Amino acid sequence: MCGRFTLAVPEGALVEHFDVPPLAFTLRPRFNVAPGQDALVVGEDRKGRRMGLLRWGLVPSWSDRPGTGFINARGETVGETPSFRDAFVSRRCLVPADGFYEWQAGEAGKTPFLFRPAEGGILALAAIWEHWEAPGHEPRDAFAIVTVQANEDVSGIHDRMPVVIPPSGFSAWLGHDTPLADVYALIRPLDAGRLRAHPVSIRVNNVSQDDPGLVEPVG
Repeated sequence: MCGRFTLAVPEGALVEHFDVPPLAFTLRPRFNVAPGQDALVVGEDRKGRRMGLLRWGLVPSWSDRPGTGFINARGETVGETPSFRDAFVSRRCLVPADGFYEWQAGEAGKTPFLFRPAEGGILALAAIWEHWEAPGHEPRDAFAIVTVQANEDVSGIHDRMPVVIPPSGFSAWLGHDTPLADVYALIRPLDAGRLRAHPVSIRVNNVSQDDPGLVEPVG
């Protein structure tokens, strides 16, 4: 799964990497983006490709109550699962990140690790989003990150990892007219050797903690 991530790169780098207009709001560095929080996403509609904020925790449009929503969607079944099927076909987006956390289970508990691109840069995590509304509740536009079986870089820590879309696949993933066969072809583990990892403080377990010290190696 993918339960936390980081995004601390300058806005200009995101504008260049995703070929989108500048934001209309101030983007602050994030070192512990958690489910239930708003996060930056890249989407495409009639106005073109642009960045905006969505809640992390997709709620199916047919759900009676919002709850906490789904933070992940399994890539192997995302196009078949009722909770995700329509979003996968029509509402795909990208979640910019410069790292993500996974936890390794051990006798002393779970140790958090931060995974980052081995050569630096920005990760584009595959995601889907959904609009939900019901009487008596605030409407919600929220996303879930698509995951797959972990590659060799991650499998020693966790058995799942987020799908990372390469720049060459941005248009296909975001496009509304992309044949689904081409979309499915993007749902695969990142090639081995593309990520590096190090253990970090258990402070990352606390969603109220969000500072540069969280990404520093420990141990």
